Amino acid sequence: MIEPGAAELPAHRSREEILAHPQFADARNAMLDAMLGLYEHDPFLNRLLLEAGRNVVFTVLMCLHARSEAGDPATWPTLRLLKQEMTGFGLASPRRIVDLVARLIKTGYLEQVAVPRDRRVRILQPTHKMVAQDQDWLVSHYVPLQLLYPDLGYAPIMQRDRAFQQRHRLVAASLFPFAAQLLARNPLMVQFMVREAGMMILIKLLQLAGPGGESTAPISYSDIGARFGVSRTQVRKLLEEAERQGLARLARGREPAVQLTPALVEAFDRFIADTMAGHDLVYNLAQRPA
Repeated sequence: MIEPGAAELPAHRSREEILAHPQFADARNAMLDAMLGLYEHDPFLNRLLLEAGRNVVFTVLMCLHARSEAGDPATWPTLRLLKQEMTGFGLASPRRIVDLVARLIKTGYLEQVAVPRDRRVRILQPTHKMVAQDQDWLVSHYVPLQLLYPDLGYAPIMQRDRAFQQRHRLVAASLFPFAAQLLARNPLMVQFMVREAGMMILIKLLQLAGPGGESTAPISYSDIGARFGVSRTQVRKLLEEAERQGLARLARGREPAVQLTPALVEAFDRFIADTMAGHDLVYNLAQRPA
């Protein structure tokens, strides 16, 4: 287990370095496009995965699977172990975890496999469908790093190398405390992440607002809702709440429009740079010889 602050961590990009890169805005916008390419117009995936608790459950399951050792029952990715590992994130109750696991099984992302010598134990096994979805997610999150640092490159991720994906998730399983800390220091983004499709709505608005993210953009609550599988009322309430907090300005009437304030755009940029720094760290650790 890698402890936060451990001296053996390899050199990696910091949030400040990434934010200061002259092409950061281009990289941020490339990530917006990559995420929308995955999830826009796919309400099913949005409802299944794109809320913070569900997304973290999905990722933790992939990490637990990579860390599992056949001869060590304590590492088997059971529902009990999943609940235990999720407590540090504070994003999903045990009941919600059970419900999401049931949905992942029903929709073909997970299988429950009985242990031959103790058939009471059920191991949660990702299917090929779940592995492929995880690869798509990783690619979308490494797109901005690939743009900023092409000489270094992140080829195993971009090429969906299955063996490297396994090493990457094994490393990430030792960094759950870092992931929880990252969320804790970005509370404004968590506010959007815990809402149904909240983060994807924000990403779409940033794309509509153009390169700087602050231009006024005409919007349709119904259209945005349809893109991400939520109602127009949910979209409107999300933006009205953001307006009350000074994060957005809404123009109402026959032609509604929204402008995201600098405070919200800057918070999003810090969060994206924070996650990019974390992904760079995991990549560098996974690159080290076994």
